[in-house]
Amino acid sequence: MPEDLNNKNIFDALQATQELFKMIRENTGVNLSAIVQVNNFSGMVSNVFTKKLSEISIYRANNERVYPDLIHESKATGLEIKATKKPFKGGEGHNGHSGWHIVVCYKIFDNGDIEFVQVEVADLIGYEFADSDWKYLGSRRNRNNSQRTETYVTNRVGTAKLRDGTAYLNFDAIKIKPQMKRAREKLSACLPIPNYSPFA
Repeated sequence: MPEDLNNKNIFDALQATQELFKMIRENTGVNLSAIVQVNNFSGMVSNVFTKKLSEISIYRANNERVYPDLIHESKATGLEIKATKKPFKGGEGHNGHSGWHIVVCYKIFDNGDIEFVQVEVADLIGYEFADSDWKYLGSRRNRNNSQRTETYVTNRVGTAKLRDGTAYLNFDAIKIKPQMKRAREKLSACLPIPNYSPFA
């Protein structure tokens, strides 16, 4: 875990984020997930979780245009936050930075409320280093002649670090498949499985 951050901080921020989306639906009748594009909705979830974690923990919201999303109020430790609907996905971003990353995974109910099912936490090595935890995907034009922003995703080791650092996992919603466990065991020669990992 990042310095001065604990599981309760994360869990309280998860609950506060879920409650905010529920309150919006109850007070406006609007199902945001039904009207907001999927990637933009994930961005909203990430932004709200970042705000709530900033209110609950010693990490404070940074300038929204500057990496990282949160910075320790008295030390040079930062947190980058991402949200996804895909548990165990690993990391994705536009820069592949070094530092602490938190990936919150959520599901959406039919009424638009969200529920978090997993949180991954890891200190990742940036793309500029030989032993980087990232790989560069680049960007190509699709058949509609549109082009995504250039993207980095975590490589096998970076993804394993995030999966190992699972700080919250809803075992009723998420099952660890045998092939995923075998894949993690294959990496144990170069990245030993820590005792806190769900794969231990």
